[in-house]
Order: sequence, then C-alpha cells, then structure tokens
Amino acid sequence: MRKLVAIAAALAATPAFATYLPVGPQKDVPLATVLGGGWTLCYSATMAAPFGTSAADTLTGCGAGSRIMLAGRRTGADTLLVLAQTTKADAFADTGADDNGIYTTSNGADWFYAADWSWGFKPVGAPFMKLTCSFFALDSSMCIHTSEFVGGFSINTLADLSHSTEYEKLVFVFGGGVIPEPGSWVMLIAGFGLVGRAARRSAAAIA
Repeated sequence: MRKLVAIAAALAATPAFATYLPVGPQKDVPLATVLGGGWTLCYSATMAAPFGTSAADTLTGCGAGSRIMLAGRRTGADTLLVLAQTTKADAFADTGADDNGIYTTSNGADWFYAADWSWGFKPVGAPFMKLTCSFFALDSSMCIHTSEFVGGFSINTLADLSHSTEYEKLVFVFGGGVIPEPGSWVMLIAGFGLVGRAARRSAAAIA
C-alpha cells in the first residue's frame, strides 16, 4: 500500500503540460480551445496600441514559460482568426531589421523578429517583404510592428491595421510545466499502469 501511495504521489507531482499544440499557422480557432489546452493569455492589446521596441520588455507578464503563441482576432471575439506557436527561443530569434529573407523555421511556420522592427509568422516558404511588415499580407500570417509609435499591421489578409481598434493582437504562454518528450509519455503511461496493477493486488489481498 505504501508503494501505491508513493507512485500516486509521484504522478501527482508530474508538471502539467499543454494539450493544444498546433503545428503551423491555424485559422478560426475557438479561444476556449487555446485556454482549455494549457495556454494562458499574458498580453492583449488592440492593433492600434504600440507594442514597444522590445518583446522582452513588453511581455514581462508572460513569465518563464517555454512556449509562446501569437494570435489575432476581432476585438473581444471568441474565435481567433489566426495563431501559431513555438518555443520562445525560436519566436524571438533575431532575424534582422531588414528585408533580408531570413526567417526562423520552427514548428511549421516561418518566424521573424527584430527589436524596433517587427514580429510575426507566415507559412513556410511563402513570399514576404519585411518592410517592416509585408504590404501584401498573406493568408495564415500575422505581423506586428515592434515600435514605440505604431501597433500591429496584419492578420491574415487584413492589412493596414496599425491604427485599428477593431482587431487585437494576443500573446499566450505555456508556463505551467514542461511539454513531455515521447519518452516521458511512455513513463507516464507506465506509471498509470503500475498504479492500476498495485491497486488490483491490494484489492485481491483484502479479498
């Protein structure tokens, strides 16, 4: 019985993990899917609101979570028009404040970021002009200015939103634990199996 309690305690101590882990840009996703999938909203502002020149400074409320999600929606809507998620390291890898064709391809999307320039994502390999955001906004993409003076620019093909209060930019973080590697899944499943087997043995001994 003591062994059963120890195993159960170990499983209870296992960190929570995100269950909604989309690969590549996603469109028309219910907000409830994201929030129910282990993500926490840590930043929101209209596209008109300046983001600031540094993501590190602006997103201090996003904590130390390992993954970040950028999304856009009509202000107050329950459905996100587009979103993409990846590691913080890849989302904020410096790709240069220039239309240089440099992107960080991560989790099915091309990410770009430069302080006092822009931040966003697009479909892998799709043409894009980083000036600072492409005037030819792409479907399944999003771009916001990292500037003290202007806010966002595009959500999907909706462009020139830098002064719009009808649309919002949102950032979610997964900060409740770690996302398990395949080996961790195996260990977790095996742990549940051990708990079940121990419970059956305990019941048989009592009988």
